[in-house]
Amino acid sequence: FCPARARRVAPDRRGVRPFAASRSPPSSSALPTARMPSSLAPREDARADAHCRALVVALDVVPAAAGSAYVELGDTKASCAVYGPRRGRAELAGVDRGTLDVDAYRAPFATGARALDGANRARARGRGARTADDGLARTVKEALSASVLTESFPKTQVDACVTVLDARGGEAVACVLAASAALARAGVACRDLVSACECARAGERMMLDPTREEIETSDGMVFLAQMSSMEAYAKTETFGRWNADETERALDACAAGCNRFDAVLREALRANPRD
Repeated sequence: FCPARARRVAPDRRGVRPFAASRSPPSSSALPTARMPSSLAPREDARADAHCRALVVALDVVPAAAGSAYVELGDTKASCAVYGPRRGRAELAGVDRGTLDVDAYRAPFATGARALDGANRARARGRGARTADDGLARTVKEALSASVLTESFPKTQVDACVTVLDARGGEAVACVLAASAALARAGVACRDLVSACECARAGERMMLDPTREEIETSDGMVFLAQMSSMEAYAKTETFGRWNADETERALDACAAGCNRFDAVLREALRANPRD
């Protein structure tokens, strides 16, 4: 993450959605609970509905990469290795910008609904195969593209390879966090770190940073990636039917979660400066 370089470049606002000007950006305060029933059963891991799982960040886990990071979000685990900038594809020869390529994989031993199962899991484990996840790669790339300054590495490309090692809910969140930290570690010029968070709805209840089991029983999901220092959204996705008030509450909750994760990423990067 190169803030000095980012400030010298005129911001490109394409794909960047700022927070509403009528209200200040959400803080890391608790999830609004005005309409939540008071007699809700506790979450399986005993967290309050407004609380995120613990985030652990480790850097330089792939020595051959320009930058790499490993994150644990509760029991969900993901890693990212960044390579480049390096010579890009032929079609980039006359372009004054570079490109960010993202590949996403799921380890054969990863658990979760989208991991391999049964005979396919056994065969994959036997040959050490990973499963490509194009949807996850697209989500991570769209979240990061709002921040990466591709004009700083013209005619070249940066490759980010994310891998889900354990899928216990929030895989896209963990991959965005790992990729953002890895890009920063690689010295790729960015406008800001990108953090992410999700919120699940089950009836009238909203749960921040849901586990796999909570996601499976939910009737709606909101995903948010944001650049906290710039107070701007990088990517939003909604699943299920939401009215305007519910959407705003969920986005505020996700933004608060993003702020918490952003603080953890920054602390990890400050505590481990590059030589």
